[in-house]
Amino acid sequence: MAKPTFVQQVATLNATLETIEDSLANGQAPVEGLEDFKSALDDVRLRLWGLLSAAGGDDYKGFQERFRIRRTTEMSRGLGGDLRTGTISGRHRELAGLREAATELTQSIEQVQRYVV
Repeated sequence: MAKPTFVQQVATLNATLETIEDSLANGQAPVEGLEDFKSALDDVRLRLWGLLSAAGGDDYKGFQERFRIRRTTEMSRGLGGDLRTGTISGRHRELAGLREAATELTQSIEQVQRYVV
């Protein structure tokens, strides 16, 4: 039997997460295994980070910086879309802290780009 491709493995992981989300939404949370699953995902994330970093070649620091910027951009756009469509409620108290952090980030970007030629 052929080994599953990376794309197939990611699809399986996504399907697993969707199943867990559906279970949680229906009040059937597999709480006892959830922490172990989270730990396994954290381990996968760290190992992938190492692989991506190694693939960055000689400019490891630049690769890491670009990766963080792209990931933050992706997450911000996704969260913004979810807030606009109502997928995520605007009632969360954490949004005030996020707004403050986004303002600080905007100011930091403007400040650092003033000195970039």
